[in-house]
Amino acid sequence: MESQKQSISSIHDPEYHRIVDTLIALREKAKLSQKAIAHEIGLTQPDVSKIERRERRIDVLEALRWVRATDADPAEFFAQFANSEG
Repeated sequence: MESQKQSISSIHDPEYHRIVDTLIALREKAKLSQKAIAHEIGLTQPDVSKIERRERRIDVLEALRWVRATDADPAEFFAQFANSEG
């Protein structure tokens, strides 16, 4: 459990990469540019770029807004990571 706690705090965690990859896929599927999704969720385009390059963490509210902006189901999005082993 202790090693799991340590890995959760890192933007280099494989599970975090999966989350970001999924967010990118949702944005692209919705045909939204980084600028458009940034506007929808209250961030700047450079913030979105940093999130997608894993230079900035995305918080849960930003992720929720991101998913909603793509018209995806937030419950389905979060459920796919809820029981993940990483």
